[in-house]
Amino acid sequence: MSLSASVMPLVLTVLLGTTAVAQSRTPTVRERKARQLTLRAEEPPVLFALHVAAHEVTTITFDAPIVPESVDRSALAPFFSRVAVHEDVLVLKASMDVPVGKEPVLTVRFAGSGAPAQVGFVLTTVEAEVDSQVEVFRQGRTAQDLGKELADLRARCAVTEAGLATLRAQCALRGLGGAVLMGDVTQRGVDVTYLPDPSLSPGMTAKRPHVLYRTTSTRALSTSLINAVGSAPWIPGFARMTPRGPNALPAREFPLLMQVKQLAPGEQATVVVEWHALPDLPAGTHFTLELLDAKGERGVRWEEVAP
Repeated sequence: MSLSASVMPLVLTVLLGTTAVAQSRTPTVRERKARQLTLRAEEPPVLFALHVAAHEVTTITFDAPIVPESVDRSALAPFFSRVAVHEDVLVLKASMDVPVGKEPVLTVRFAGSGAPAQVGFVLTTVEAEVDSQVEVFRQGRTAQDLGKELADLRARCAVTEAGLATLRAQCALRGLGGAVLMGDVTQRGVDVTYLPDPSLSPGMTAKRPHVLYRTTSTRALSTSLINAVGSAPWIPGFARMTPRGPNALPAREFPLLMQVKQLAPGEQATVVVEWHALPDLPAGTHFTLELLDAKGERGVRWEEVAP
């Protein structure tokens, strides 16, 4: 038997073994999951299974502030390359799959009083999935809370629908002739004033001029909004007018008008809000006027706007 013939089986064995090792090291494709966990004070504490995996990021958000020092980083260090703890967010990035029988326990304590005082997780690795985003709600909402939220939503919908009804009627009679027919423009004409720059503009910039049109029965504010670079798209929502002064008058909300559906980061567009003059206002009443996005979070605000 030649040397080459005797070596061939050894070479084949080595190659097959190398192929088997390579196949065994093929990364496992796991489905990324988003979950919600609700904690209840009346229920006994339990450990929730949290599925982590090598090189995958798991983000846990809390609806109440947590104590960052309550997270035992030393217990997590052997398995995670990143452990970031913030006021209400915990970010984990596993450096390896957690071995069976060595699953660490993660305990997070809530800040302040209230129940439950903490939540616990057992960190495991499974083949099928990994938890990429987990929302933790400290206390489930009661039927009374849901009822109040529903009542608030119905009230807001009623206000919005009333504003839309007015806009639909105006759209049917658009233009200057329509404004005359609707009574928005009379022989008394239109008074034009200019507002100063907003006192507050979280995430947005209002560009001059900020023009306030007044007729006998109607008011309209026109301004240009610029969405900050690096921000999320800005979707127009509503304007909120809140009376200022000793008389307790309810806040009013009106839909915003914009020719585009949303403002991408760095984009600019004209925004208009229209409302009817409020009769029988006490002398000297002024308003806080806010132009907000669909979530009611980002926009601009003026103080002391005359009616």
